Amino acid sequence: MKKIAAAALALLLIVFSALPVFAESVDSPDATKTNYIIHIPTDIDGGTASFEYVTDVGDDGTQTVIIRGVPDDGFDLTGWDIVGDYTPVTDLTQSEIKLIISGDIDVKPVFTKKGAPATTSPVPSPTKVVDNGSKSPKTGSGDGIFWVLFLGSAAALAAVVTIAKRRSVNK
Repeated sequence: MKKIAAAALALLLIVFSALPVFAESVDSPDATKTNYIIHIPTDIDGGTASFEYVTDVGDDGTQTVIIRGVPDDGFDLTGWDIVGDYTPVTDLTQSEIKLIISGDIDVKPVFTKKGAPATTSPVPSPTKVVDNGSKSPKTGSGDGIFWVLFLGSAAALAAVVTIAKRRSVNK
């Protein structure tokens, strides 16, 4: 009987040691709650630019910012050169633009002298923001493996008990 109890205990320990493998998905820690970097060069001919953060970085990894271009006397703002992952909220020909960004960006306002023909710089096409989700991946192979292990252990335990009983009856 001691052998049966020892075998049963060993099988239960095997089954319960496999349980941590089947963890549920959990929210990832907020690793990026600081603002993204918006780089604006300081040596812009014809004006200056500034920005302000409208929101913090959200759970979806995006942040809303406003960028303002101020032309010097005798200059006009004719557009923006933007590099990075962003989605425009306002028209990119305005002196004040609103963007939803999903990472650091480089921004440069384009100024031209008044009366001079406007240089047509291509309007940058925004990069689509992809939400990769804020959940950690589920570990393990799924709940089916747990049941296979559990039922296999139960069958092995039943086999051990049956064999032990037959041996004790035959003695």
